[in-house]
Amino acid sequence: MRFPIVRATLLFVALILGGALLFLFDFYEVASQRFNMLLLLALLLGKAAYFVWALLRWIRKSVASSYYLTYMTGFFLVHVLLVVLSFGIDYYCLFRIDPAAFAMPAGPPGEWRQLLTFIYFSLGKFTTAGGGELHPATAVGQCCASVEMALSYFTTVLVIANLSHLQALFGRKPGGPAPE
Repeated sequence: MRFPIVRATLLFVALILGGALLFLFDFYEVASQRFNMLLLLALLLGKAAYFVWALLRWIRKSVASSYYLTYMTGFFLVHVLLVVLSFGIDYYCLFRIDPAAFAMPAGPPGEWRQLLTFIYFSLGKFTTAGGGELHPATAVGQCCASVEMALSYFTTVLVIANLSHLQALFGRKPGGPAPE
């Protein structure tokens, strides 16, 4: 494929669509509230695992190909935006499944406003700049926010700050000497 960023994001977009499908499950009451929450948690953990795997895979490919190295910034940007958007949708779905999952500051606004509020909340969690005006009030909400914060930490501290070290590690041949 000519644009590897597009190929790398296709599964992630499919996982976001899974969140939209979960919203429809809840809207049409296809399954119980408990089942929808478990499905949401499984989807969330799957997205987080895929994001970490895709990030490490892209770094590994950037060692062997200058093409991947050239587009690494774009890859990071697209994936961070997808993480924020997908977690925002997940928070919104969780709130629709269980309104007690989040403490909203001034009562629940309109549905589009709620979605934007949860995307804002997701961006705040990912950048660690979020305030306390909206916060998870149940264990499931706290687990969701914790997964996003761990993913944020992994992305910023462990990957971006140590990018050259990871590239050197992936570029080393098994059993060969460490690069100087």
